[in-house]
Amino acid sequence: MIYSLSFGKMTDSERALALSLQGIVNRKNKEVFIDVDKYSCYLEDEPIQQTDVLSLLEKYKDYFDGFVSYNLSDSDLSINIATTISAAHEVLGVPKQLEQAVITMGLKKLFDLTQLQGDDVDKQKIVFDACLPFLNKDGLVHQVVRPNNFHLRLRDLAICRRFACVYTDESDKGREFRRYVLSKLNANIPIYGWTTDEITFVKDVSSFGDYVLPSDWSCNHSFFNNAAQEIKQTRRNSPVKQGKHFVALVVSDGDNLQWLERDFSMPCGNFGQRVNTAQTYKMNWTFSPSMAQLCPQVASNIFAMAKNDYFICSVSGIGYANLLRFPREHLQAFTQKTVQAMQNSHLRIVCMLDNVIDTTDENHVQEVLNYYSQYDTILGGVWELDPDRYASGKGKIFWSNGKPFVSVRFTLWHPSCQMSQVTNQWLKDLALQVNAMPVSENTEEGYSVINVHPWTMTQQSVDYFVSQLDREKIEIVYIDEMLELLRKNVGDKKW
Repeated sequence: MIYSLSFGKMTDSERALALSLQGIVNRKNKEVFIDVDKYSCYLEDEPIQQTDVLSLLEKYKDYFDGFVSYNLSDSDLSINIATTISAAHEVLGVPKQLEQAVITMGLKKLFDLTQLQGDDVDKQKIVFDACLPFLNKDGLVHQVVRPNNFHLRLRDLAICRRFACVYTDESDKGREFRRYVLSKLNANIPIYGWTTDEITFVKDVSSFGDYVLPSDWSCNHSFFNNAAQEIKQTRRNSPVKQGKHFVALVVSDGDNLQWLERDFSMPCGNFGQRVNTAQTYKMNWTFSPSMAQLCPQVASNIFAMAKNDYFICSVSGIGYANLLRFPREHLQAFTQKTVQAMQNSHLRIVCMLDNVIDTTDENHVQEVLNYYSQYDTILGGVWELDPDRYASGKGKIFWSNGKPFVSVRFTLWHPSCQMSQVTNQWLKDLALQVNAMPVSENTEEGYSVINVHPWTMTQQSVDYFVSQLDREKIEIVYIDEMLELLRKNVGDKKW
């Protein structure tokens, strides 16, 4: 029996309590589900009973040794601290508003987090150190708690998997604590959640040999998380016309788990808009291979919807990391995990994200790429290079073991980063630049990867851009078709 709680019918205090209860109960049996967004679409055919959180607490109260109480606020990190305690022990986290109701059920209050002294870092460190011997060091949840950036999501995963749950800001003390936490955990682990400074955060995580899984809006991963399943993708094939300039449209940000789980395939989402259009040109989508374990139903649903679409591994493998900053001693383990996850998701091409300044050391770049190209199951890759909205590589091709890794040449990413600012004239101007590229199948100038930024572009905008391409000259291809053409026509030349 699955017991379902309606997210929409609960108060914030009840939602916070539900996350703690869900995480502890689902350690033993996956019985508690929170009905929110589109997650009910991923349920298997099992009997479901609707209930409320206090009734469910009454049913499972013997699972808990007691509870800790805290103030629930978007400016109080106590919810994360309570989550870490719940992860380490069978102790329920209870917002102050529900404390008396929980006491009435016979649960004992073990600690009141309002009595914890110090600033945010001090309080988190006290609890982290005390709980560390009882925590799982193979993962971490980093969940933002700030005004206007606070979500009652994800923490059930931390509790179920016994991961610490912290938030670190970009102050010197905050970053020092971040590095302290990462140093106490194992290497090559996922960091779930998100942050307020993507560049600095991913840089710090990468320097410890870890990777980020953006998921601060994710729900029910204590329920869906399972052993990895193998998922197949299929696509419609059509011949590639020769004697053209070859273009591959690659949609970025497929590492964003909560997007894949929620809006991505809905009618309002980028992929949902795509499959509901009559357009038949080829598109490529980055996709997190970690979905095969975290919620394989998501990947199965999305792959089944695809028409003229091809999926490749999102940045930069099993999770988001800057591989050119990754410790050399952890690269082999990272790519081994990546290869296995890609195989489970039927992905053959990897997309990477770095800064172009880090590619100046050719020997280092070659060494890093060799960790990917050594595997027969990886055909090559796409490289998104900052700072110019992924197009700083200007189409340069990096070769490794005879396999091409193609940098983005053009980017459908409006400089304003505002979807509302995208105009037909801007799209037409970019199309003119693409149309001006040469037909030159024997040189790298004959091939262009175009990044499609989903937070800037609607599918309608992409359709208009494609309509402005000179189809007598431009051939739109899947990225694996482009890589095969490059291997055949250009080959491994000194770069």
